[in-house]
Amino acid sequence: MAIKYDVRPRLGIRFSLPVNIIMFIGFLIISPLLLFLFLVLITIGIQPLLALTLTLGSLLMSYINVVVAEVTYYVPFNPFMDFMKLFPMPIIIQRIDKLFLEVNIGGAVIPITISIYLISTYLIHDVLILASFIVSLIISSLVIWQSARLIPGIGIALPTALPVLLTLMFTLISTAIFHANPLAFSYSLGSLSTLLGADILNIKKVIRSMRGYVSIGGAGVFDGIYITGLTSLILASLYKVLL
Repeated sequence: MAIKYDVRPRLGIRFSLPVNIIMFIGFLIISPLLLFLFLVLITIGIQPLLALTLTLGSLLMSYINVVVAEVTYYVPFNPFMDFMKLFPMPIIIQRIDKLFLEVNIGGAVIPITISIYLISTYLIHDVLILASFIVSLIISSLVIWQSARLIPGIGIALPTALPVLLTLMFTLISTAIFHANPLAFSYSLGSLSTLLGADILNIKKVIRSMRGYVSIGGAGVFDGIYITGLTSLILASLYKVLL
């Protein structure tokens, strides 16, 4: 018998780390590198607020999740299955399960907001660069979607290095051929392709299979988004300093 469910909007705040505590401590240990990147970004002309958000904002805000929807499942089950084999009776009991969909501030809201700003500021004015970005985004999202796996009790997981390698490849091509802004291109591509490929394209699978709390841009995906963001900052800094 099919499971029925309904989705209702819900607004709330929940605090939890999107990665295990060891990895979070590891991110904090590399804070001196983030400070160095922050100073380099300011040196090459990036606004201080944007530079601070790119380096530390996502990490520090990653423990905040905004609940946006509540999914209620009505699961038919029969606790008297053995008894019913002997005495068939038309009894159907429903068990109610719930899933809370969340959006992680550091892993989704901040990357999406910054990506929109970078695209509108640096990429949208050149048709070839914008077309290259859209094609790169589609290909990267599909590759990540095929590689992402649903882990019960955790959510969507994917190889951390995959979005980094895809972002580097497409950024180097677009920078070399079309002279795209490396920071805008790499950060936007890495963040949006990871969110689209890992979370958004798998949302139906998550709703069908998961219970409890599931965060878009959270567990299983945040580390890929954050490391890709750091890689894009390093790439942009090297590009500006060397060239």
